[in-house]
Amino acid sequence: MTEQVRYRINKKLVKEAEQVCEELGLAPSQAVSMFFAQLVKLRAVPFRPSQFPALEEYGATLEQADAAEQEAMEELKAERRAGKVRRFTGKLA
Repeated sequence: MTEQVRYRINKKLVKEAEQVCEELGLAPSQAVSMFFAQLVKLRAVPFRPSQFPALEEYGATLEQADAAEQEAMEELKAERRAGKVRRFTGKLA
């Protein structure tokens, strides 16, 4: 079962994305479906954006951001192993 959805996306970006999809042999709807599937599976954006303009605002480098992410992931793994982290089911109680 599928559903038709509408999102407002920059027209130029859509045209460029459609061209890339054509080069890859994908329909744009397939590309969006793949993105959504990975987003749901990972519970996160399934790629690392190539530019981080917000980092400059905080005076951080990409290397520092990577190191902080790695540290946070290690802490999360340790807490999972210790049984302190449970999967969120969508209910707070």
